[in-house]
Amino acid sequence: MFAPPQPPPPFTRNHGASPSSAGRAALAAVLDPARLPTPPAVALQVVTAASRPDCDPGEIVALIGLDPALCAKLLKAVNSCLYGLSRPVSSVSRAVAVLGLSTVRSLVLGLSLPAVRAGGGADAALQEYWVSAVAGGIFARELAVRTGRPAPEDDLIAGLLQDLGAILLRRAYPAEWTACAARPRGPLTDPCDVEEEVFGLSHAEVTAELLRGWNLPDEVVEPIRYHHRPFLVAGGNAVVALRAELLNFVGHLTQLDQIAHDKPLLERVLATAEAKFGLTLPGLVKFLEDVAPKVEAFSSLLDQDVAQRPDFATVLVSGTEELVKLTVETSRDRLSGGIPMTATRRVPPAAPPPVATARTSAPEFRPEYLDRLPSTGCRFGEYELWQQLGRGGMGVVFKAFEPALDRFVAVKMLAPALAASDTARQRFLREARAAASIQHENVVAIHAVGEAAGIPYLAMEHVRGTCLENYVEERGPLSVPVLTSVSRQVAAGLAAAHLKRIVHRDMKPGNVLFESDTGRAKISDFGLARVSDDRNLTAVGALVGTPFYMAPEVIEGAAASPASDLFGLGGLLYAVAVGRPPFAGQTVAAVFRSVCETVPTPPRQIRPDLPVWFEEMVLQLLAKNPRDRITSAGDVAELVAARSAPEAARSAL
Repeated sequence: MFAPPQPPPPFTRNHGASPSSAGRAALAAVLDPARLPTPPAVALQVVTAASRPDCDPGEIVALIGLDPALCAKLLKAVNSCLYGLSRPVSSVSRAVAVLGLSTVRSLVLGLSLPAVRAGGGADAALQEYWVSAVAGGIFARELAVRTGRPAPEDDLIAGLLQDLGAILLRRAYPAEWTACAARPRGPLTDPCDVEEEVFGLSHAEVTAELLRGWNLPDEVVEPIRYHHRPFLVAGGNAVVALRAELLNFVGHLTQLDQIAHDKPLLERVLATAEAKFGLTLPGLVKFLEDVAPKVEAFSSLLDQDVAQRPDFATVLVSGTEELVKLTVETSRDRLSGGIPMTATRRVPPAAPPPVATARTSAPEFRPEYLDRLPSTGCRFGEYELWQQLGRGGMGVVFKAFEPALDRFVAVKMLAPALAASDTARQRFLREARAAASIQHENVVAIHAVGEAAGIPYLAMEHVRGTCLENYVEERGPLSVPVLTSVSRQVAAGLAAAHLKRIVHRDMKPGNVLFESDTGRAKISDFGLARVSDDRNLTAVGALVGTPFYMAPEVIEGAAASPASDLFGLGGLLYAVAVGRPPFAGQTVAAVFRSVCETVPTPPRQIRPDLPVWFEEMVLQLLAKNPRDRITSAGDVAELVAARSAPEAARSAL
């Protein structure tokens, strides 16, 4: 950590010396061991050991085990939304096995950084540094993941640390730093030019030498050295050059509140976003919106208050306001056929129909892209597929961009094995159109149904959030207020479907999307689970659904019905309330037997703070006999609303 500040030698620029000698003198003062920030010993030992080619994972596990607080942080990190693992990791040895040594090395160092700054006080400059550093680290990691780079955790640590040297120079030479910062400079001025004139070296050099002393590899150190001048390493080591470019771009993103109002610099940032990272104007806005929860999660892991401070919100909101405005203006220009009149870079309108393709160089869709999407994405009918969101037995879902309306959607394609059957294709399209008739705020909206490249698809609303299954895995069971709200919403959405005579057939936490920022829940995948067997699509007795949530009568061969959806609803609510499904079993047959023969453990025995009425409602929904269940999803929604209102009123008192 920072030792108590010692006065550095007076800074005197020896005009008879070369800049390099002046820089060496300043570097020696700044990196004086008496005032040098250092991470905890365990973190440095992990970094050193994990960098050895012959390092054994057991050695890393043993080292991390010496620091209980670091163990807890590592497990919290690996189980957070940063990694999106389907199953929780409960041991350090498992975390090391899942993440790999290089990822653990960078993550351990990142998680140890609060100790580095602990002695540094809480002045405004340091607070501003941490706001930018945390955002920069996550921006770098998420862009690396997006573009398929090999070591995103190294990008995270590089983004987090790239400007640490500025804090060290400021602390060593406060008067000179203030004078340096006050010098007039244009929007495209390289800050290193001014620093080198004053100190003989730049903050990037200071950071690089500090990290070299911490035994970080050259692939992290050298990009930081050149992150303000990536052109100096272009054509050299590819990893260094690409990471230097990434850090340069990330540095601009963390200052969007200033850059968004500086047209020349904004123009350069937008050009880089599209050329290097495939982010069009609306894509950049969406990226910033999507990454915000991860910045907050990482700031929490670092014990920072970035998520609660208005500074970070200002960086995102102020910075993206201008981009949103430009997006709207661009859309208006595109629809009217007008030519943009500002100097800001815009996508020019194409010939009718006026569609601006965000990834004009992307190839047309091919079936093999269902297994591996090119880094550039691909074109699929009216859409541009950007990222695979998930896959199942029935098909594959992609995040896609719809240029005509400047919006993101989720495109779901029928699995190729089913698409080969004309019967399955017609059934998919027919039932998708039926699902599109459901207009309700708690049901994922279906925008379009069609066929492209010989494959049936539907384009759905792209929900900013995650499914309840992942949410509970990452954060644990829902709190009672959230649980009652979600219960009412899901029941209301299901009631809207039943009014259209549409049966879901696969009610489970994985099929309910949850926007944690708004608290809104939306049911997805309506009607599509019926397409389960292209040889027997209409046969009574075809098992459709997920075993843990499948109604007993369906298991025994009856047709799916609103009553079986209600059983699935009960299982879903049970799982998000206590963190596990109501029925267990190591095999499908064992699960089926449990569903048909056993009574689930009452939820309050697992979680006593649950309301009595909630337990009674869930157990009634899980009744073996359909006639013993609550009559309709609408009745469930009304029951939850009636019972939760008095509790909310009492909580407000």
